[in-house]
Amino acid sequence: MKRMLVLSLVLALLLAGVSTAMAEKVTISFWYAIGGNAGRVFQEMVEEFNAASDSVFVDAVYTGNYGETAQKVTASLAANTLPDGGLIPAAPLFTGRVGNYLIDEYLRGPKGLDMDDFYDEFWNYNRYDGRIASLPFNNSTPVLFYNKDILTQAGLEPKAPETWDEMVEMATQLKEWAAAQRVRNFTPINMRSQDWMLKAFILQNGGELMNEDYTASLINESAAVEAIEFWVSLIDQGLMPAGVHDRARDQFIAGNQAFLFDSTAGIGTIAGTVEFDMATAMLPGNKQRAVTLGGAALTMFPSTQEKQDATWEFLSWLLTPENVASWSAKTGYVPVRKSVLESDEIQTLFAEQPYYKAAFEQLEYVVSIEHFWELGALDDYLGQLINNVEYKSLTPQEAADKLVKDLADDIARNE
Repeated sequence: MKRMLVLSLVLALLLAGVSTAMAEKVTISFWYAIGGNAGRVFQEMVEEFNAASDSVFVDAVYTGNYGETAQKVTASLAANTLPDGGLIPAAPLFTGRVGNYLIDEYLRGPKGLDMDDFYDEFWNYNRYDGRIASLPFNNSTPVLFYNKDILTQAGLEPKAPETWDEMVEMATQLKEWAAAQRVRNFTPINMRSQDWMLKAFILQNGGELMNEDYTASLINESAAVEAIEFWVSLIDQGLMPAGVHDRARDQFIAGNQAFLFDSTAGIGTIAGTVEFDMATAMLPGNKQRAVTLGGAALTMFPSTQEKQDATWEFLSWLLTPENVASWSAKTGYVPVRKSVLESDEIQTLFAEQPYYKAAFEQLEYVVSIEHFWELGALDDYLGQLINNVEYKSLTPQEAADKLVKDLADDIARNE
């Protein structure tokens, strides 16, 4: 009886110690907008941080996809019920636009990050009105997937085109091969996330999306219109189908497509599904190589000093070189720190799964624009432009002029 009493007392003291330790931790609420494999990996990172940290506990909640999370953040801004931090889409629009530059202050403070180890374009992508309003993390770029087996069958060298002209030449030969062999339902080229891809085409042709102060779009200027005309020419030549870009990935996986323009974030899914010899490459260029940037960002919202400090501790931990390398290797998102490319983990990844290499190495060609309030509208208008030119309701110049006017009207209404 006495022994049982002693054991009970010891257990009670241990539980009290655990409860006290937990009570001493600062709990922060954290929303994240990534699901699937990436969401699982992120939750594992949160659990690892919580187990290792003596001072902070992260209560992480999945808040749905990008659109759903944006709606929740918008509602929470209005109701003043924001979390302490988050991994959210268009983060600078929910922070910098309302005067929240906590990230900029911590970044340049005594516990800041080595900003030089991050690519400049990632900082640019996280700015609002010239100041950094969020941190890069789960970023992706477009990449070219190609079916090496089909290229070989068509008598082509199984390599990726490096220029627009090479792509058209190869796609034309593929089209002729498919017709001669009576290969049904075959398409040489298709694009997923077509508004994002068209941005890259415009940049590759030396065009610009917006002017320097983000008050007007430049998509109706000659270099941009030429890129749109090239896009249309792919359809006119029977090298790319019109209006079915949402089926591009499925067609590629099924082996009915030679070239797929898709996000680096899809590499793991595609590589783990296809039953043919697949490879990836940088996007083909024209006047220059260029790729656009996408993804969500890490940020924090105003709270108590204690919670803000705790949130920064977690964000800083996520962005250590070791964690950036692990995140990239497990998800396919590009590494946001330069030093990570040389890490053992990434070099091993390249050796074992070489289709990740092109996506990471083309980071030097990334071109980004700052977030501005009408950025979402620009993407919507690009989608409308593509529909207009693919279905011949407007010429490329007319469609570009319409986009510029519609965006200008939006900007004027929001002034």
